[in-house]
This record gives sequence, C-alpha cells and structure tokens, in this order.
Amino acid sequence: MTSIPNKHFFSLQYKFMTISVFIVIIPLLIVGGLSYIKSTSIIKERVSQSNFNTVKQIANNINFVFTDLQNSSVYLWQNKEFMGYLKLPENEVLNSENKLLSAQNSVNNFIVFKSNIYSIYVKGFNGLVFDSASAENTITGKQEGQLYALRGESMLISDMVKNYDNSRTAVISLLRLLKDLDDLSSNLAIIKLNISEEEISKIYQSKMLGTKGDYFIIDENETIISAMDKQKLGTKLDTKYNNPKMYSAQSGYFNSVIDKHNFLVTYINLSRPGWKLINLVPLDQLSDDTKIIRSITVYGVLISLALCLLLILFFSLKVLSPLKQIRRYMKYIENENFNVSINVKGNDEISLLGKSFNKMSKKLNELINEVYTVQIKQKEAELKALQAQINPHFLYNTLDTIYWMCRMENAVESSYLIQALSRLFRLSLNSGNEFTTVRHEIDHLDNYITIQEKRFEELIRFKINVSDEVLGCKVVKLVLQPLVENAIYHGIEKKGSQGTISVSVLREGNDVVYIIQDDGAGADEEELTKLLEKVEKNNRGFGIKNVNDRIKLYFGNEYGIKFSSSYENGTTVTVRQPFDLNG
Repeated sequence: MTSIPNKHFFSLQYKFMTISVFIVIIPLLIVGGLSYIKSTSIIKERVSQSNFNTVKQIANNINFVFTDLQNSSVYLWQNKEFMGYLKLPENEVLNSENKLLSAQNSVNNFIVFKSNIYSIYVKGFNGLVFDSASAENTITGKQEGQLYALRGESMLISDMVKNYDNSRTAVISLLRLLKDLDDLSSNLAIIKLNISEEEISKIYQSKMLGTKGDYFIIDENETIISAMDKQKLGTKLDTKYNNPKMYSAQSGYFNSVIDKHNFLVTYINLSRPGWKLINLVPLDQLSDDTKIIRSITVYGVLISLALCLLLILFFSLKVLSPLKQIRRYMKYIENENFNVSINVKGNDEISLLGKSFNKMSKKLNELINEVYTVQIKQKEAELKALQAQINPHFLYNTLDTIYWMCRMENAVESSYLIQALSRLFRLSLNSGNEFTTVRHEIDHLDNYITIQEKRFEELIRFKINVSDEVLGCKVVKLVLQPLVENAIYHGIEKKGSQGTISVSVLREGNDVVYIIQDDGAGADEEELTKLLEKVEKNNRGFGIKNVNDRIKLYFGNEYGIKFSSSYENGTTVTVRQPFDLNG
C-alpha cells in the first residue's frame, strides 16, 4: 500500500492546546477589556458628575455675590438718608462740601459691613459725584441708555477702574438708575457697585482639581472677564477652548482634546444672561482610579491565563494520550495487520472509540474480500403551491371590463365612477416611483374628487386653481389627496353643513406651494401640529404625518406641512416643496 505523506501533520494534542488557548484568551480579553472599559467609564462619569456639582456650587456662589450686589443697591435705594442727599438742589450741593462728605460717609458706613465690595460710585444728577475708594469710573452713553430702558432694574457689566495711584483694577460692576421713590418719574442718580475680579476668582481658585486645570468667566461676546491668569482678562476666549457644545444647553460637560491632551470641560450659565463659567480639568488627573483598575485587570488576566494553561496541559496529557495509542495501532491496520487489539481503560468516549477499533479490526478480516454494492436511491417530491397574484395590470383590466359592461348596460354614472377609480389606482402606483409632477398630482386629485362629489353631492364644493408654470414641477406623489380627504372628514363633514374646499398650487420664489383651505369645523392649531410628530391611537393623523415625513425625508426640515386653524373658522394647510423642473 502507498502511504500518504504527512508533511503537514498536526497532532490532535497540538490542535487541542492551540484552540484551548484561544478559547481561554479570547473570553479573558473580552471580559477583562469590557470590565475595564465599563468600570473606567463609570468612574469617569462619576468624577465628571462630581466635578460638575462642584462647578455648579461655584456658579451658585458667584450668583450669590451678584445677588448680594443687587440687594446692596436696593438697600441704598431705600436708605432715606442717602437718598436725601440725592434729592438736594444742585446749587446747594455745589456750594457745600459738607453735603458731599456726609453722602460719602453714609456710603462708607455701608461698605464697612460689605467687605467684598471694592467701591461704590455715585453719579447724582444734582452734581453729587464721588467714588468711595477715590477711583475713576466711566459710565458710557450706551450704558446710560440701557439703564434708562431698564427703568430702575439693575445690570451687570465687567469694567476696569483707575485707582488714585493710577493703577487699574478689574471689577464686576452692578449699575442701577435710582429714581425718586416718591416720584418715580424723577431720575436722581446712577450708582455703580464694584466688586474686584480677584474676589470672584478666589471663589473658584480654592476649588481647583489638579494643577493643570483652569477657570474662565466669559461674557456674551466671549470675552474673558475673570480668569486665573490675569493677563487673559479682556481678551477673547481662545478658539481651542471654544466649542459649540458649550452653547447647546444651560449647563453640562463634555470631553475635548486641547493641545493634544484630553480635558473635561464643564460649563454653567450664570445669572447674568450671556455670562458663562467654564472649567477645564485634564482627564488624566481625574482618572487615577482607572490606573489601579487597569493594573488589577491585567494581573487578573495573566494569572487566569496561567492557571488555564496548566489545566489544558494536564488534560492533554491524561486524556489525549489514549488517542495516540489508537493512532499507533491504526498504522498496523494500514499495513494489513488486522490481528491487533487495544487494552481499553476507562468509561469515556475515547474508551468507546478503542472498543469500536477492536471490533473493526476483528470484522475487517471477514469483510475484506466481500464486495458490497450499495445503491442509494433518493427521490424528493417537491410540491409548489401556485398563488394567484393580482397585479396592477389585472386590476386595471378588470376595472376596464366592468366599465364597458356598465356602458353596455347604460349605467353611465357607475361607469364614470369606475373609470375615475381606475385612473386613481393607476396614478397612485405611478409605476413604483416616489416622485411625480404637479400635473399628475392634480389628475390624481381630480379623479378622487369625482368619486367624492358623487358621494357628498351638494354638501361639498371643490375649487382648484393651479399656476401653469408649476405643472411640470417634480414633487412627492400622493400629497394633495390625503390632505383633501382630511379636509372632507375632519372639516366639512364634521361641520355638518355645506362647505367649500379650495386647492391652490403656485410658485413662491424657489418653492412650490400647495394651499388647501376649507371652511369647516376647524380645530386647535397646536393639536394639529402635534399630529405631525405622533399619530394618535385611532390612527388619526397617519396620512398627514406620512406626507410630512416623506417631504422632509427627501427635501429637508425646511419643507413640509404647516397648519393655520381655529375652531369654527376652518383650516388652512400649507405644503412647501422645492421648485424643480427636472422631473
């Protein structure tokens, strides 16, 4: 006998060990990897949420400072002694330095209890002008105009005041126009309460996480009005920090790559409209716990892999060794030596294989010279059920047959309606195309109206007005008919008396506009608009939502359906699609 070469022979033991290693490694890597990813994700989310709560508390503290400024301005407004100085005649103020000193003392006495206020600037319209810290303040004409428009309400600004020693101090200022409480038409003064930017920055400097983080406060123009690095004050927020996500909500956080480093960016809107507190923290400083989890995961996988490899090796030596014996005895069979027998031990599948080998070798001697001819006959009976399918052509031909039978039987009105129904089906299918032309839409609507006019007779009048320039325009099919049907059943029929449905198709700029009007029962406009988003339980609104969804799908969210309606005043439906003559 010719032996088969075994150049590419791989023992079953080798294969088993190789496959077993993969079977062990893959689940370990998947489970370990998923566990690491999930645990790190949970930790990062919790740390991010904790940092968000911290930043939120800082924002609340800053807002409290702003509120305290507001309350302080109200206190001064309600202080009769202080307001008394502002009510003095201009000539009396200018001729008496004592009046100015007394007014300054009343403000200074107040500041004693408000240590966080840097200075208070008073600009009285009677000539009483001073700053409690002898600083120079500027109130622009634009700001004065805004204060007059606010009618006594306060406004917050970022500013820079010049001190008596010519140094400059960045401040957050609250401005308020003070009116005479006894005569609100009389404007007495403008007060400006200044709190230094340093006082604001102290609030968040004590809450810094890590050493590479940062805080900013920006105004509505994205100008930095408070920062840890004072050289950034008055500059625009660097574009590398600016991210559209910061303007997507009132507050939140997200991960961002800045200068090739991952940062957690947390933002919260302050009480002053347009002002925003921004915090940046490097993610690697927040994820020390994830490094521990990574180490535990790696060591756990390596230890588990080592133990599994030892078990695999033990299994292969103890269990697969009998297979080697069987293979060795098979060589005797290949050499036509059938008088061999294996000493079988155990009660598993391999021992059964050994017993079967012994039986085989015994019978081979008896069967070696016998020829068995096995004839296999396979017969398969396949039954195919033929299903009658009604295709569109069968439907058209059947309706045409009924139409001519009605004509032969002189049933003119019935034949007319059947012909309209046949055309309605044909135009609805549109050869499987989703798009059609305005002309075909009108033809489809005419056939639908033909059938409905027979049903409702004198109850409903239809008016159709179509501009010639839009007849060849490409549009989504089956738009007008569902809307006219909606006008019939939820408008005129619900009204219970005679009504009119008018359909106009015209061009407005680059759009084709359908206008469907009825003088029916009308409905709540907000309720109708909701039907474009969700169909009610009784499938009300399914047709119009389907139309609206298809138009938006093909042309975008700027197109679709809009309603104008009110109870007992009818409904107007406006549908917009692009004007396209390439249809």
